[in-house]
Amino acid sequence: MKKTNLNNNLSEQAFNQLLLQIVGTKLIDSLNMIDSDSKSKIEKCIAITNEEYSYALSLQADCVPDSKRMIIQAQKKLESLNSLLTLAKLI
Repeated sequence: MKKTNLNNNLSEQAFNQLLLQIVGTKLIDSLNMIDSDSKSKIEKCIAITNEEYSYALSLQADCVPDSKRMIIQAQKKLESLNSLLTLAKLI
């Protein structure tokens, strides 16, 4: 039983580290989900990133020059978050 708890803690730490690398400290700090499981944190990050993506698309419609970079960044972040969520569901 102790080994299972240790594995769960190590898995949780690994997910948190990967999540931090994908979304950055600013977004992680804004989550207010310290005691939440990894899957919930990832899903919240996906929701926030989808909002960023929608905002970037609206900027593109307004011909804002930086919108293309923002769209690409959000797409890459969403791809990584969805991959991480898939792993979280398997563990």
